[in-house]
Parts: sequence; C-alpha cells; structure tokens
Amino acid sequence: MAHRFVFLLICLFFMPALIFAQDGAALYRRHCAMCHEAGAQTRAPSRDALRQLTPERIVYALESIASPMSSVGLARTREERRALAAYLSGKPFGTEKVLDLDRMGCKQSGAFDPASGPGWNGWSPDPSNNRFQTAAAAGLDANQVARLKLKWAFAFPGDIEAYAQPTVVGGRIFLGSEGRRVYSLDRATGCVYWSFTADAGVRAAITVGPVNDAGSYGAFVGDLSANVYALDAASGRLLWKTNVDRHRAARITGAPRLHAGKLYVPVASLEEASGASADYECCTFRGSVVALDAANGKQIWKTYIIPEQPKVAGKNKKGVRQWGPSGAGVWSTPTVDTDHRLIYVATGDNYSLPASRTSDAIAALDMESGKMRWVRQLTEKDAWNVACIQADLTNCPEGAGPDFDFASSAILVHLPNGKRALIAGQKSDGRSAPGKAALLVASSGDPQRMRRTSTLPFRMYSSTPTDR
Repeated sequence: MAHRFVFLLICLFFMPALIFAQDGAALYRRHCAMCHEAGAQTRAPSRDALRQLTPERIVYALESIASPMSSVGLARTREERRALAAYLSGKPFGTEKVLDLDRMGCKQSGAFDPASGPGWNGWSPDPSNNRFQTAAAAGLDANQVARLKLKWAFAFPGDIEAYAQPTVVGGRIFLGSEGRRVYSLDRATGCVYWSFTADAGVRAAITVGPVNDAGSYGAFVGDLSANVYALDAASGRLLWKTNVDRHRAARITGAPRLHAGKLYVPVASLEEASGASADYECCTFRGSVVALDAANGKQIWKTYIIPEQPKVAGKNKKGVRQWGPSGAGVWSTPTVDTDHRLIYVATGDNYSLPASRTSDAIAALDMESGKMRWVRQLTEKDAWNVACIQADLTNCPEGAGPDFDFASSAILVHLPNGKRALIAGQKSDGRSAPGKAALLVASSGDPQRMRRTSTLPFRMYSSTPTDR
C-alpha cells in the first residue's frame, strides 16, 4: 500500500511536467520549427539560443506586441505559451535573474558633466553620420588599439542579445537591452548609476543632449513599441514619453537625431515577419520620420515615406485580404544637412503590392515642415516579406523583390571638388544578388556613381565605409 502511495505521489508531481513538455514540443513542431530551424535567412533565434533564455523571457516575446512572435504567440492560449516557453528553455518558471543594484550600483552618485572626457554620442557623433572619431576626441590613437586589455564586463540580466550601440557621454555609458532595461554605467568601472524599464526592448543607440535652454540634459531612447522616452541623464528619471506610431508592429531601431531642440525619430517595423503567415492580412504599416519637441515630446510633424494609405488590394488563395502599398521602413538614424535645412533618410523594401516609388530609396525631408523635397529610388518593385523564404508562399508578393533595404544611414560628405554628396549602401539578399552602393548629389538626389556591392549577407546593415 505504501509503495502505491509513493507511486501516486510521483505521478502527481511529475506527470503534469511531462505532459507540459510534450505539449510544448508538439506546439513547437506545429507553429515554430519552420522558422527557428530554417537557418539564418529567417533571422529567427536557433533552438540553442532559445535554450539560454528563461521561460519568462520567452513568454514575453510571445505576448508583447513589440515582438515579431506576438502574431504567433497571441493566437495560442496562455497555457500553450507557457508550455512552449518551458519546453524551449528547459528551465522551470521562477528562475529569472533580476538586476541587483545594491551589488552592482555605483557607491557614489557622481556629478554628470556632459562635456567631460572622450565620448561617442548616438549612432554617430557628427550629424552627417560619417561615424569618424579623431584620436583627440577618442582619447585613443590607432597604435594603442592592439594593446587594449579587458578592464571590466557587464552582463545583461536575462538576455542573450545586445543590439544597442553604447553611447559614451560625460564619463558615463548609456545603452539599452532586449530585456527592456536602459542602463547608465560608469565608464571607468562598469558600475550602474541607474536603470530604467521601458515598455519594450531597446535596440537603437541612445542620444544624449539638452532637453531645454535651462541646461538640463536628457537621454533620448526609442523602443521596439515605437515609444520615445526622455530620461534625465543624471538620474534616469522619466521626463516625458511619446508614442510615435500606433501600428502594432512599429518599432524604432535607429537612434533619434537631436538638432536645435528637435528630435528626429525614424520608424520601421517587423510586419514583414508577420506576413509569413497565410492567415495574416499583409500589410498595413508605412515607414515614417517624426519630429518631436525635445523639451516636452510633443509632435511637430510626421512624414510617411509612402504618402498614400494602404487599401485592400485583393485576397490571397486562402481568401485573406491583402493590403498595399506598405513597408518602406526607416531603420537608421536620419542625417542632418544644416546648409540646406534638410533631413536625409534611407528606406527599406515594400512588404506587399503595389510597390511604391519611395521604397529602397534615399529621401530628403524639409527640416522645418517634414515635406519631402526629393526621393531617389535605387531598386524598383522590391515587394518582399518573410513568406517568400517559407515553404508556404501564400503571402509572398507576386514577382517578389530581392529584399534590398537601405538599413544604414546615408553619409553626407564633402568631395575634393567642393561639392557635397551622399554615400548610401544597400544590404544584399545574403544569397546571390548584391545590393547597390550609390553616390548622390546632396542637393537633388541625382546619382553621380552607382555600383553593385558584395553578396555578403546584410552588407551595410550597421556599419559604413567611413567608420573609424
């Protein structure tokens, strides 16, 4: 009798976990494996990468509208999401680590002086986005680079990815994380001055600059739910928060550009990933640039890269409505031209048909009004979404394009002949077709020179030829 009782107890405690894991495995095979086991083309984390996450982190990815996985996750029940998370992580719920500021925090608050020490502010320290740093500004010359040694390391609690480029201002490092945390670290020791929890992950570099004429400095942050925050750079206190796009897939991946009291914010999305599902009404997002008042976050103007609103363009073979034009997200930091009072932005592909003339393009916007002054498209008819690399091509646009986004900022340069030009480079499709590199006349967008780039995947995605 005692043996039976022990056996019943074992079944009571362990059978639900076994069933939970089996359910998670079945759900994964049915809804997830086609992307997560398809290799790098889908940009989905591998099983090994997912195993490093906590179940709480995976549930967040399945439930947050900022995540491309929400279109799959929110179609499942809460129990199914938890079963998937437990199966993929291989860990029980309740093991997630939290940031221990008592142990990692700086012992002294320290005054914040934005002018002190070497720095690198935002995506590029120069509004032309040339990403060039002199030895004097860096406090480091080329001969010293080979002799650098590790001084300290900072681990992001609960994360396996750290996309956000660090910003260095006033002896502090400002950076975001996939786990929604924004950190201010001491440059010398790596201790934490403060942390702030955003509504979604932060992939864009943080821009630090004056909030108003009173001398206050803010850290301007964009997140993966298209929210922009102004945080007090010294303390991390929230000064204001503004959502710049209500589309559920909208996100900010380019650092906001601060100039003369205005914050220029690029808006992109991952709706092209949602389009992989034949049950999804693809697609309705349009890329944009938004100008905000740095003092209070109020919108000054917003310009959609595709002027016309998406309309129903037909139905797919499952009878699901399809919309267009869509896409042309702005993935990167705007480039400021103070001489001509223009903002230059680089745009991505369309997600659906009809294709627009403003996708895969460089566009010039009036700094004061946001009006589009000119646009130069480098690749026509580039309508593409993730369905185009799946077994089920239902939502792939007919005559699918090569997916040649401009994913890095245009660079404003001065040529030896005295003229000014823009350098811009597309990523390639990572398979066989190379994108283009272009030299455009800054005042008009007319091409001076164009050539094909390498077929290496995602060329010009995050770096540029002038990075130094």
